[in-house]
Amino acid sequence: MKFLLVLLLIPLFTIPAFAESQTLPTDQGTLDVKISYDDVKTGQLTKLPIEFINPMTQKTQVHIDYRITIAESGETLFQTPNLIHTSEGIINGFKFEFPKDGLYNIQIDAEGILFTPIPKESVTFDILVGEAAAQPSVPSNEEGGG
Repeated sequence: MKFLLVLLLIPLFTIPAFAESQTLPTDQGTLDVKISYDDVKTGQLTKLPIEFINPMTQKTQVHIDYRITIAESGETLFQTPNLIHTSEGIINGFKFEFPKDGLYNIQIDAEGILFTPIPKESVTFDILVGEAAAQPSVPSNEEGGG
């Protein structure tokens, strides 16, 4: 019986390091982009690993030239000044401090694959930070017609 209990508890200790992730295709579908994040807290650096995925093979796509822009309410808070290259197809060192609670847009533009320029392809992730993420949706009292 104890052995069975231990087997049932093992998955609890093997939970991935990141609490949340989103994977979306670029606007032209050439790449899938995955962004992961743990508990995002206002005023603290948040690690945001990003992975570029080949949608045909579902494997990490190496050698990507990219740009990152972070905005809140239409105001750009961060933008890489130039294209950046990742040889591994994974960005592990990207961190950002979200200054206040709210909805943030992280746009990732890809402009090169395997050292070959491509027309810019973009994907935008929406991330709720702080109390904004904890707000329950309030049902409407309006009656629909019918």
